[in-house]
Amino acid sequence: MIYRVEITKNEQLRYISHLDYANLLQRCIRRAKLPAAYSEGFNPHMKVSFASALALGITTDAEYADIELTKDVCQPEFFSRLSESLPEGINLLRAKKLVDRHHKSMNALVDMAVYKVILPADIDKRKFTEAVRKFNNALVVVFVRERMGKKAQKGRMVKKEIDIKKFLAADPQYDNKENSLLLKLRVSSEGTVKPSEVTKAICSEYIPDFNYDDILINRTELLAAGKNLLDIV
Repeated sequence: MIYRVEITKNEQLRYISHLDYANLLQRCIRRAKLPAAYSEGFNPHMKVSFASALALGITTDAEYADIELTKDVCQPEFFSRLSESLPEGINLLRAKKLVDRHHKSMNALVDMAVYKVILPADIDKRKFTEAVRKFNNALVVVFVRERMGKKAQKGRMVKKEIDIKKFLAADPQYDNKENSLLLKLRVSSEGTVKPSEVTKAICSEYIPDFNYDDILINRTELLAAGKNLLDIV
């Protein structure tokens, strides 16, 4: 049987990698003495799968994981045992038993991610408001993505131009009072964009001295056809 859980990654865990976060959850499952299922072979691993891999430095109110068990555990007992085993920095919000064992993977279902970007307190709000307005009015916004090359290009920085606009589900919205930027990003077979890339695309032309190291990013929702990943199953 499989449980899908909705959990958080809070401020205390902002700077641990996705792999460390996944390993932490697995240790908590063992601590809770839940009958976790393992793969077969020479290097068995716990059957836990995540909906996404958050970039380092991003927190979330909406992370999802599927946990496979070898025997049935009622929902209240599962929730209580796992919740009590979690450390500061992870909260178990909900848990739901999956009826269909042949359900689609979460990665195949997700089509939108919603982020809240907290901006530096000393930002020029008037200038940023104007930058967002110009960004939203543009038909195309080209962003140059850089990454280290692989195989033949290994060790070299590879640049790729992408149109940020094609990955937006809605125009970015700036909240002047909260000094935050709301981003709704498409997730598809073509990929997605990072909230930091959208913020850089907004600021690069209009606020060249913007300090990107001072922004805080939190994912508030991960959706499939407008529903979160527990309500869709």
